[in-house]
Amino acid sequence: MIKAVLFDLDETLLVRKAAIRAFIEDQYQRHSAGLAGVERARYVTRFLGLEDEGRVPKVTVYPQLAAELGLDAAIAAELLADYQAVYPRFVVLTPGARETLTALRTQGLKLGIVTNGNSVVQNGKIDATGLRPLLDVVLVSETEGMSKPDPAVFALAMRRLDVAAADAVFVGDNPAVDVEGAANAGLNAVWFHSSTEWPTDLSPARYSITAMDQLIDVIGTLNAA
Repeated sequence: MIKAVLFDLDETLLVRKAAIRAFIEDQYQRHSAGLAGVERARYVTRFLGLEDEGRVPKVTVYPQLAAELGLDAAIAAELLADYQAVYPRFVVLTPGARETLTALRTQGLKLGIVTNGNSVVQNGKIDATGLRPLLDVVLVSETEGMSKPDPAVFALAMRRLDVAAADAVFVGDNPAVDVEGAANAGLNAVWFHSSTEWPTDLSPARYSITAMDQLIDVIGTLNAA
């Protein structure tokens, strides 16, 4: 019987790509006077390229961005602080996310988030969505000192929830980090197929959804097994 459901954050509960592009466009507009004539398109394109869909920490991205664009090194710290303070305001919930979490909570399931990233930014995004009251646990890799796909971070979430891995579901968009990582830790892994394609070198996902409300049926299937 499923007792808990854990979620990835970016590109699972949140539509990350649209939010990060909107933010970096806005950051350019607000800081353009200090960007030494760098064109908007170049600034936006290089930032998005360097951050590699969130895989590269912004503490690394901004100094490299400043160096590539010929900017004073001091502006990197200013832009990083701006990112940490302002970006959470741009987050957009995946359609149906709030409704699905509310429905799961109504069914008596424990809920949580396990996300890789900066603690200030990830917690800021969660607070900006208003989802925190629905959550029993939030694990951010920087805070915990471990990150997905390490089985240890999933095991830690299970201990905090006091739920066995076999009685939990993990939902995420990244095939290797989220789905394979959770499955290797003994959880029932569900692939949220948003934009990432499934790699040919991985075994197919046992469960997959393309819309958040489909998760209710997957949990029903697991409970009936």
